[in-house]
Amino acid sequence: MSTSDSFDWPITARDTELRTLRNAVQRRGGALLVGPLGVGKSVLLATALRRAADEGRTVLSVGGAGWSSGTRIRGFGTLTECLEAVRPAAADGTAADRPLVAVDDVHLLDTAVSVRLHRLVAAGRLSVLAAARQDAPTPTGIDKLWVERLVEHVEVAPFDRTAMDTVLRARLGGHTDTATLERLWAATHGNALMLRELVEHALEDGSLTCVDGTWRWPGLTRRPGKRLSDVIRVGLRDLSHEEHELVQMLAVAEPLEAEIVAAAGLSRAAEALDLRRIVTVERSRSRVRLRLAVPLSRVVIASRMSDLTAARLRREVADSLERTGARRADDILRIVTLRTEAGLVPEREQLLGAARIALRRREFPLAERLCLLALQEEPSDLDTPALHGPVPDSALFGADLRRLVTRVVRDPEQAVPRVRAALLLGQVLVGRDRPAEAETVLKAALESGVAVPLDEYVGAVHTRVTNLAWSLRRVQEAGELLDRTVAEVGADRAGLLHGTRVLIAVMSDRLQEAVALGDTALDATAPDLPLAQSVVPTVAFARSELGDPAGALQLLNRYRDVCDEWDTDAQLLANSVSARCSSLLGHLRSAAEALDAVHRYDPGHGRPVLLQALLDRCRLLRMLGQSEQAVALLRGAIASEAAHEYPVTSAWPLAQLAGALAESGNHSEALRTLVEVRALRGEVLGFPISEDEIAYESALVLAYTGDHSSAAAQAVALAERAGAAGRTVRATNALLLAARVTEGAAVRFPHRALLRAARTAGGLTRVLADYAEALADGDGAALTDVCDRLVEMGALPLAGEAAAQAARAFRASGQHRKGREAQAACRELLPGSGVALPPWVEADTRPERDSASLTPREREVAVLAATGMSNRDIADRLVVSVRTVENHLHRIYHKLGITARNDLQRGLDKLIGRPRETNRMAPLRLYEGGSEHVA
Repeated sequence: MSTSDSFDWPITARDTELRTLRNAVQRRGGALLVGPLGVGKSVLLATALRRAADEGRTVLSVGGAGWSSGTRIRGFGTLTECLEAVRPAAADGTAADRPLVAVDDVHLLDTAVSVRLHRLVAAGRLSVLAAARQDAPTPTGIDKLWVERLVEHVEVAPFDRTAMDTVLRARLGGHTDTATLERLWAATHGNALMLRELVEHALEDGSLTCVDGTWRWPGLTRRPGKRLSDVIRVGLRDLSHEEHELVQMLAVAEPLEAEIVAAAGLSRAAEALDLRRIVTVERSRSRVRLRLAVPLSRVVIASRMSDLTAARLRREVADSLERTGARRADDILRIVTLRTEAGLVPEREQLLGAARIALRRREFPLAERLCLLALQEEPSDLDTPALHGPVPDSALFGADLRRLVTRVVRDPEQAVPRVRAALLLGQVLVGRDRPAEAETVLKAALESGVAVPLDEYVGAVHTRVTNLAWSLRRVQEAGELLDRTVAEVGADRAGLLHGTRVLIAVMSDRLQEAVALGDTALDATAPDLPLAQSVVPTVAFARSELGDPAGALQLLNRYRDVCDEWDTDAQLLANSVSARCSSLLGHLRSAAEALDAVHRYDPGHGRPVLLQALLDRCRLLRMLGQSEQAVALLRGAIASEAAHEYPVTSAWPLAQLAGALAESGNHSEALRTLVEVRALRGEVLGFPISEDEIAYESALVLAYTGDHSSAAAQAVALAERAGAAGRTVRATNALLLAARVTEGAAVRFPHRALLRAARTAGGLTRVLADYAEALADGDGAALTDVCDRLVEMGALPLAGEAAAQAARAFRASGQHRKGREAQAACRELLPGSGVALPPWVEADTRPERDSASLTPREREVAVLAATGMSNRDIADRLVVSVRTVENHLHRIYHKLGITARNDLQRGLDKLIGRPRETNRMAPLRLYEGGSEHVA
């Protein structure tokens, strides 16, 4: 899209506010819009005024609010001039007869004129639309207007994520990928002004680009432009010296603990900035921290700051942290980072220690830069960027890095620490999904002949083996390296490498072999710490997948007493697998409490994020009916740097997001996300387990959007594939999904053996197997029993669905009284579950649609066209001709009963059933005409 129309922002996602304003003007004395700076109050005011003028109202504008030469709005410089020129309506006139006076920034009025305005409105002679900043006191007359309920008090909030997606689609004319949406949200928190300026800046500098019909943005890659910087500075006007000092300190060192702020004598400044919404306060147990309210302002303020000032503030914060004891690992990392950015490069050991902490926290860019600093002999060795600067490109890891690693042999004093830094850097690069560079670094360091601590050496070999086997697909070479290293260090000292064998077996979908390898390693000798923490969680995971959650829990409990000594990832994985096993045994609520108690899964909480654990938590939340909470967690994980983790591929969290969106009623967004998943699967190599998880979510989205036959076919194929590999749990879930969307018709005789085998797992898996067979048999009594057992376990959404299906089965067999009882049970369960029945269950109660269903290909074309893609782009994506796309669209228009491309989204919503509203914003809705703008 050209940037020549950079301010052509169609107003959208503000239906509720504009309706409220129109009703307030028609039925009352008007409305007062209140909100923080930049949320779009002025644009809403201007839009409401233009619409009122178009309806024939007499509209008068003060200070330029909504006025333009092409409208019927009269403009005045001051409210006094306006009130002198206006002819008030008669006291007994109707609301439509009253002149409408509009005042932007009404908090700037003096008291006398505000009182005069209040009297005219109170007498029914005028209506008023006004806007005021939330943090500014309004004059007496304006306060009396809303206190006496003469006008509507309308709060204008920033956009939520759904509304922001709608606004971006209206501006860009296409779909914005999930990671980009989260990055823009993290930078602006939905502030309309900041969003507009950031998007226009990104379009202008070319960082926001459209690839295959999808807009992608990697984040700010350079200093913000002048206009973007100036807009942010507008919100920071009139700061006192202390407030300015605190804002600058936050820009270079946030978050700041309240103790550090108090020690700097800036507590009063913090209170004032909190009232103005310039800073936000975070509370976690006894810890109170401050951050800048608009994250984007941090970059702008830091870029405008003197280097000397930034260095001074960083040193002061680092010193304060050290004086308070630096009790947490996070504190040590912050101290090293702040001092390094201030130009005080710490000792190599301190850099390595901080890099390990950053790696554990999955702050890969920071860990990479710390490793590069530790590798340097002199500042000129590598052209290392600032710690929070742009990411270095792959050229950095060519001759220069090999020279640094191989030269250490000739420098005995520096050899060991620099090889250790290189080994750590290799692990960081694997985490950043740069496998070729990681292999270059690890190979050079491991073959340098320099002796390093055994645990670091073995850990680096583990990283190299998994990187070779799965990212680079050099499986034979990986196996030879593993065997060679075990022989070199001795089987009794290999520790982690035994876990490497088990992990490779799991990722190869050889779960029985993984369990056998793990049991042999654990039984051979009393397992040391590295062996136990690498083998136990992985073997427990394999057991749970094979349908033996009780055996997995027994294994985990055997090592419960020593689990506290394990590293963070091993603990997180063990806790996650433990909760997974509890849920499979039917203890869903206790499993959820166990995961919530850890407080380490949420991105943004300053804790490590293990994607496998997060995905397990989200799956459990969805089963408990909390899909929207799962959506929020998944969005944050997708936008983070922690998107690469064996065996989790970057497509897996995105696929689960699509499924959670479908369950929460956002069907259109779920389909768009599924398109992203398909594109990503072509770019990323997957593993059998992750591919099957993605296939399940794909089938689920198809089911929720009405393509039941395709959903059932995919689910059955998945069940057969997982069953052949012995993965009982996944096979049972897939067969149940097929049965749910086809009333049991998809479950055929060969599948019964698989379901009978699943019953041996007990707990939830047995209930799900019984559920699938009851659907296949049309057995209302069995479905009622399944419902009761699911209620006892806490899976209320699935229990409500089982009750509805029991009612249908009873009606089909002529047992109408039992059918009514089951329907009543369903109605009682739905409010408690927090979700509505899925569309395939509701289908028998909705009237038949006049239009035929879309075929899977027509549905795909319709979704892509609704996102704004051209026919040529759709043809390229689907590898068909443009004429084929045109023919599909012709049939789609006929089936949906529409005549224009702009109506596609409305037609799709109607076809798949209007989604349950999840927020007050109307999704995918644009105002007619497209000529109005949003701030």
